[in-house]
Amino acid sequence: MLRPFFRKWCIMFKKILKGIRNAELIIAGVLFSTALVVLTLNVIFRRVSALPALDWAEEYMRYCSIWITFLGMSLCAEDDSHVGVDIFYQLSRTKARKVLKILCMMAACIFCALYSVACTNYVLMALKNMQRSAVMQVPLWIVYLSLPIGAILSTLQYALRLMFYIRVDHKELADKVENAADINLLDLN
Repeated sequence: MLRPFFRKWCIMFKKILKGIRNAELIIAGVLFSTALVVLTLNVIFRRVSALPALDWAEEYMRYCSIWITFLGMSLCAEDDSHVGVDIFYQLSRTKARKVLKILCMMAACIFCALYSVACTNYVLMALKNMQRSAVMQVPLWIVYLSLPIGAILSTLQYALRLMFYIRVDHKELADKVENAADINLLDLN
């Protein structure tokens, strides 16, 4: 009786995760594209003296880069493509590999959770102080909001990976899971 409910919940959760990933990719793509357009226009406007300079271009590109970076943090967590030292993992036996993966995912999950709390406090402080950017006069809490969003999404991704590594057999881990695309985090079988 509980199994069909759990299965429906997992299917819904998969759709939500896919929607979040698509939103992250779209937002990052739009920010990257607009930053590229602004950069190109800024270079053109600096070379042609009759056109007005874009004083706000550098600040806009900086804030786009911040959002792209922290959205990309969770995308890298999902794809397991963060930079890491994996020599111990490569030299370990298959049972130890599973333990190492579990420990790494636990540490990453705890770090990202603590980081998201600290970043949320930072955003609330900026909101309370009504800080604004120098040129564009954008409320800085909007810029800082990228930090807890990226950290919370990364925490979610690391928690899902942790559940996967706990459930998977160590032999399967050694044989199959070398490519992040092969991982089905919510597989119920």
